[in-house]
Amino acid sequence: MPSIQMTGWPMVSVRFKRHASDQDVQQWLSELSAYLDKRQPFSMVIEAKPESRFSPEARKNFGLWFKENRVLLGRYCCGVARIVGSATEGERMVSENMKKAMPFPMVAMADCNEARKWAESVQDEKTIMI
Repeated sequence: MPSIQMTGWPMVSVRFKRHASDQDVQQWLSELSAYLDKRQPFSMVIEAKPESRFSPEARKNFGLWFKENRVLLGRYCCGVARIVGSATEGERMVSENMKKAMPFPMVAMADCNEARKWAESVQDEKTIMI
């Protein structure tokens, strides 16, 4: 079973269950590309277990993918809510610098239901604008 699980549309839930192999990351990037290929607004709620991480090679591949897809992400990704365990973790996972660097809004929230509500609301706003 892959370490990264993506489900749902147009609100996509992403769960990082454990350390992701390079193959898992490549599969995830392929799935993200397929979502962008739909050319429709979507939002994401991301939950990562503390033991989930990427190898240096996977980080590099993700960085390259992000650079190549930045414009499409800005156009179709309405926002990303990160589910975190504490305010400190939230500040680390969704720093002010990260928010400025992303082409979509990002928030960190401890409550899964609140994260989903936020993701739905930003998606609704973007859908109205398109």
